[in-house]
Parts: sequence; structure tokens; C-alpha cells
Amino acid sequence: MKRRNFITATLLSIPAFSFAGFNFWSNKTVRTTPKKGFLIRANESRFDGVQKTMTSDLLRCVISNKDSDGQLLMGSTMPNALQRKGGPPLHIHKTQEEVFFVLSGEFLIQIGDEIFTAKTGDAAFIPRGTPHTFANPIENNPGSLISIHFPGSNEMESYFKTIASGKFPEESEANQTDVGPPIDLDAVKKN
Repeated sequence: MKRRNFITATLLSIPAFSFAGFNFWSNKTVRTTPKKGFLIRANESRFDGVQKTMTSDLLRCVISNKDSDGQLLMGSTMPNALQRKGGPPLHIHKTQEEVFFVLSGEFLIQIGDEIFTAKTGDAAFIPRGTPHTFANPIENNPGSLISIHFPGSNEMESYFKTIASGKFPEESEANQTDVGPPIDLDAVKKN
């Protein structure tokens, strides 16, 4: 009898030992983090996790997808980079949340059907799958807008890097889908 109990207990314990390395009670994913923090100066960018001094870029990468092990991507427009009025088409990100933070100046931010005037210090949170966009409402806008995507993605960073160089790609591998036109600045002005 005792031998039988021992064999049964041993056989029943095999699955428990098989999963010993897993933590079923934790929602945390195991990831690596940067080994060392860093300071990024106002004239620097970190595309692809490499810190470089910028010259005439339109955007800068403040925190690269590589810096955060894919957890977030943070970029900003450069002061005086927004020479023309307008902005990107209404779009959605299927797998990322986004935050806009107006560092300085004034911008229009559309979330769903609502258009907001956002001024220095204002922020907007856009859940994944929500149609949104922003627009520069004035010529030669001296303002600066921060965009934070989480989780980050190499494709979105590559898209930002292309725009930073002054090119505006027709297509991108970034996980976003255009769902409408840019903000109609003339229509907003009438309201």
C-alpha cells in the first residue's frame, strides 16, 4: 500500500516540477531593462538607441524602442520645425496607446469626432483603436509636441525617423491605419 501511494504521489508531482519555472500568479512579463540610465540633451536624438547630436531634423527620438525593450517610444517635434499648417490624416494604432503632450505652443488634437485646442502643458490620451490626429494651426509654429507610444515598435520608430529627415512616407510598416482626412483647419476656424 505505501509503495503504491509513493508511486502515485511521484507521478502526480511530475507536472508540478515541469512548470516550476513559470509564475502563474504574476502578470509581469520578464524583460530586460537598460543597464544604465541616460540624459538626452535638447539638441540630441536617440533613434535606434544611439545618441547623436541633431542638425536640422524635424523630429527627435527622446526614448527609443530599443532603450525601453519595446515598452515605449517617445518622440517630439523640434521647435520651429512646424513651418506649414496641417497634420497627418485621421488614423488608428491597433496595438498601441498614444499620449500627446504640448510642450509649448498650440495644437489641434482630434480624438474620435471631437477636436480640441491644446495649449502648453495640455495632454491627450488616445487608447489603441481610437481614431485620432493632430494639426499645426498656424504658419511657422514655434511650438513643440511630444508623442509617446506604448508599447513601442521598431516600425513606428522607423516611421518617425523618416519624417525626422523631412520625408513624409506614403506607406509605412508602422501599425497604423488611416481612417479619415486630416483636420480641416478652415472648418475649425469657422466654429
